[in-house]
Order: sequence, then structure tokens, then C-alpha cells
Amino acid sequence: MAELLSLVGSLGRYAQAMGALAGEESREAAALGVRLLVMLLAALFFAAFGYILLIFAVAFFAAFVLGISWLWILGGFTALHALLAYICARHVKVHSRTPIFEETRREMARDLESLRKSSAP
Repeated sequence: MAELLSLVGSLGRYAQAMGALAGEESREAAALGVRLLVMLLAALFFAAFGYILLIFAVAFFAAFVLGISWLWILGGFTALHALLAYICARHVKVHSRTPIFEETRREMARDLESLRKSSAP
């Protein structure tokens, strides 16, 4: 009986130690996840800022080469980006309405139908 109580006590201490270790590792994983998320957001910010600066640089260069006002060129870039945003939004709208997992849905319907038929007396 003493050995059994010792085994139960050892298993309890082991489970407690494993729980403490899992808690510590989950905190470390959460901290790493937060750091990576912050770095990803910073990368996206700097990429967007760089893209805007690139657009301005191309607009000024085209204005210099073509002899057109840079405001007209930026207006053209704005119209182009608005058109691309509209095309992307339409694409998302069309494809968000299409049903997904159609084959899985049909298979589950067949399974449910066969279960109803087999359970009917």
C-alpha cells in the first residue's frame, strides 16, 4: 500500500512539474509570437511606406522626362490603383459567394442519408 501511495504522489508531482513547464513554455511562445507579430507589422508598414515613396519617385521622374506636371501623373497613378482595387474587390466578392468544400458537403449528406436509411426499422 505504501508503494502505491508513493506512486500516486510521484505521478502527482510529475503532473504538477509538467504543468509548470508547459505554462512557462507557453509564456515564452506567446512572447515570441508577439515579437514576430510586431516585426511583421513593422515590415508591412515599411513596405507600404517604401511603395508610396517609389510611386512618388516614378511620378517625379516621369514628370521630368515627359515634361508633364507631376500632379497629373500622380492622378493617373491614383486612378490606376483605384481601378486595381476595384478589380480585386470584385474578384473577392464573386469568389466569396461560391460555396466551399462542396465535395465534403455532398459526402456528409450521403453519409447522413445512409445512416437514416439504416436506422429506420
